[in-house]
Amino acid sequence: MKKFLLSALCAFSTTAFVQAQVAQMPIIEHFTQASCGPCASQNPTLYGTLGTFGSANYAKITYQTSWPGVDPMNAEYAAGPNDRRLYYGVSGVPNASLNGAAVAGPNTAVTSSTLATAAALMTPYDIAITQTWVSGTSVDVTVVITNTSSASVSTADRFHLAMVEENITFSSAPGSNGETAFFNVVRDMYNASTGASSTAGATIGAIPAGGNITFTLTGITPPSYIRDLNQVSFVGYVQNNGTQEIFQGGKTAAGNVPGLLNVGAAANSTVGAGYCDYTFTPAINFTNNGTIPVTTVTGEYTINGGTAVPVTVGGLNLMSGQSTAIAFPATTLPATGSSTVQYNITDVNAGGTYSGGPVAMDAEVYAKLPSASSATPIVEGFQGLAIGDPVPASGVIADNPNAVRAFAVNQGISGAVTWNLGGHGASDGCFRWDFYDIPTGNGSQLVWEKLDLTTSVNSRLSFSRAHALYGGSEPDRLKVNVSTDCGATWTTVWDKQGTNLTTAPAVGNGRFYPSVAQWVTDTIDLTAYDGATELVIAFEAISGYGNCLYLDDVNTFEATSVGVSTINVEAAEVRIMPNPVSNNMTLEFTMLNTADANINIVNALGQQVQQVTNGSFSGTNVVEVNTSNLAAGVYFVNITTKEGTTTERFIRQ
Repeated sequence: MKKFLLSALCAFSTTAFVQAQVAQMPIIEHFTQASCGPCASQNPTLYGTLGTFGSANYAKITYQTSWPGVDPMNAEYAAGPNDRRLYYGVSGVPNASLNGAAVAGPNTAVTSSTLATAAALMTPYDIAITQTWVSGTSVDVTVVITNTSSASVSTADRFHLAMVEENITFSSAPGSNGETAFFNVVRDMYNASTGASSTAGATIGAIPAGGNITFTLTGITPPSYIRDLNQVSFVGYVQNNGTQEIFQGGKTAAGNVPGLLNVGAAANSTVGAGYCDYTFTPAINFTNNGTIPVTTVTGEYTINGGTAVPVTVGGLNLMSGQSTAIAFPATTLPATGSSTVQYNITDVNAGGTYSGGPVAMDAEVYAKLPSASSATPIVEGFQGLAIGDPVPASGVIADNPNAVRAFAVNQGISGAVTWNLGGHGASDGCFRWDFYDIPTGNGSQLVWEKLDLTTSVNSRLSFSRAHALYGGSEPDRLKVNVSTDCGATWTTVWDKQGTNLTTAPAVGNGRFYPSVAQWVTDTIDLTAYDGATELVIAFEAISGYGNCLYLDDVNTFEATSVGVSTINVEAAEVRIMPNPVSNNMTLEFTMLNTADANINIVNALGQQVQQVTNGSFSGTNVVEVNTSNLAAGVYFVNITTKEGTTTERFIRQ
């Protein structure tokens, strides 16, 4: 009898419970990144789906992740995106979770159907969130979580509260994927119980039937990196921390910031053309976009994070839509590679509160070469790099650095598999163009400092590369360009694209990581530039949205052995096995004619380091060479006859 009565009571309670429930507001947690190519192609579909569903019918939080490249919004606030990424086990972007469900591609997780299903769910939790601006610098938030049912509820044990900026628009793409508009970006997260910044949220217990929990957060100061205070709102939701299920969401309405000046600004600087004109005149074009007159404005700029240079313009009476120039004294850019110039509006109307706090403008990056040419050959192995290093090495500049990324050796890939990512597996670093994430047509150059070839004879450029396509038909491209007028004009001396560039089969299930055997070495004849006082060499990579391209062991040298001053024709066909070399190598060469030949080994500076043999040879010949006395590095075998010299490059591990 007791068992029957208990069942009846449960049935009765469940019926009352259901009748008292309210509709659920779906919560979308979106993981994306400003340098993620697939994000740029997939996000518009997501935004279209949400636009059709209606902004009043859902709440969204966007987490800008730290990879695969540059993302200023993640740099400004990384804790929340990183915590939620780890919580859901997100390992790639774009990705999304709807109501705490397993993450999937955004257009798989969030569709018209899945949103409709989520919105049709009923829940005992009701969430009301309000925000009230106390001034232009402080906002209060009140949260009331109500149990609308006639029974106690405890299925949710955590309440999360996030500050989001509903619309962030850049004048130019802040990353490498071309996106300029970002929506509902998380700017901070809070423990509603204490008001402190926290990614863990607030712990909540059981809420009795008809009862509620109220959180009051007062005096929240928006972070200085907020770009527009009028775009600030708050999103909250209750979740079961163990199962990850979200049971209800709520959000506030943005806007209504009292006395807020609405202003805008854009850099309007002038810079000397090319890589060797260092003149620079910073300027900002400031605009009053609101209804409050602007009487004074202060702007500033910095170069490479140095001392800020401020200028105040007073005596203004700028009405809505009117602009003024903030002109700074002319200066010069450093002749040391890439320079980053940051601009800011730091004050309006002598302390007046304005939209976005300090108005942050897009940084500008200018690439300049040292004024003097270097007599030292290029010997670049990209050693000592960390993943994400923006500039590869001393004396090298990355023109458009957002599109390139350095990659370190010995990174564990796919569990226990480890790849040696240096050229031919013989070094501890290389450089990577991440075509996997760079949209078609985007690219960049690696530009070396000017070389003085006044006394050079038979100049050569050699480099190692490894590349795979993604689907097998993408037009990924690598060009080697040279200039004798500091980049004013360029001549292409080497150019490969698509299947002609590849060194490995297409990889369509993730990024390509080369094995030792998937590297090749190319040598370019630069004899035509012997005698040049300033030769600039640039590697230009252009994405076809294929897979990764790796570069290593960039060297310039003279294709002569010691004591040989003239090369007329190649004397032999040469093969080195294995390459890279350990303690011994096999040198196989075919002489075009019977001839006396001197065979030696020189280093990257053209200095002889080992005499191999000297004798008469004809036809195909095999010579065993002991290389145990050579230090690790790049070397060249010279086979010299009276007809000339043939040079073959190898690497000593």
